[in-house]
Amino acid sequence: MTKLEPRSLHSFSKWESILNTHEQEQRSLGRLLKQGFWGVVAIAVLIASWRLSEISPADFWAGLPRLGNWLTRLWPPDFAELPDFLIATAETLAIAIMGTLTATIAAIPLSLCIARPLSPIPQLAPVLRLLLNLLRGIDTAIFALFFVSIVGLGPFAGVLGVAFHTTGSMAKLYVEVLETLPLEPIEAIEVTGADRLRTFIFAVLPEALPGLIGITLYLWEFNVRSSVILGIVGAGGIGYEVLVSLKLLDFSRLTTILLLILAMVSAIDALSAYGRKQLTLNP
Repeated sequence: MTKLEPRSLHSFSKWESILNTHEQEQRSLGRLLKQGFWGVVAIAVLIASWRLSEISPADFWAGLPRLGNWLTRLWPPDFAELPDFLIATAETLAIAIMGTLTATIAAIPLSLCIARPLSPIPQLAPVLRLLLNLLRGIDTAIFALFFVSIVGLGPFAGVLGVAFHTTGSMAKLYVEVLETLPLEPIEAIEVTGADRLRTFIFAVLPEALPGLIGITLYLWEFNVRSSVILGIVGAGGIGYEVLVSLKLLDFSRLTTILLLILAMVSAIDALSAYGRKQLTLNP
């Protein structure tokens, strides 16, 4: 058997090193070209978005004097219609509560049908996921506008709008909680011959309840804020009074409404944050 001379071994190692270096350079060049391509795409998207959005700093600066004039007219607030505004604010809060409650009732069975360890019909899960994406993709105000044409003007259309949009978001988040549950308690209950209802009550619910409540509180907090604008599309609440004030250019009236909205949203945010904190401290 012929042995390689030291010089031949050295030459072989040298060529191997050159080839490895060349391959690394090729890979680096490929990554650089790929990053450069996506960088160009991102810049093109930003430029197109700027033009399609018709952003005009000149128009903004030209409108600042008008904005300053409006701001000076916001004070003092006009409390003459305060009782009516309080009723409208309570209506907005009621829309958020009932819409969130309805969404919760719908989201629980949907999430149980989609979550992989719990779904009784796994083949149905992809179709239901598409349904959730559709519900989440349509804004609350669009749903409310649609239901105004069906049930007429008023808060009921707002409740339906909130419920349909929130069902999509809530069920998706519920699924994420359910799919991260430990399987041992579920399997232990199933071994005893328990049906799906008992499995859910005794194995799934105790583990998932803190997460589900936290999600529900967060979405309720979000729905309170989103319900404010529903009055603009005729779905009831304080948003309608905002629209009237803007149409009349009655800024003192608008200030009173904005103060009520601020107080309501701040109180709900604090209550929701407190509830979620308690769940964290006492799981």
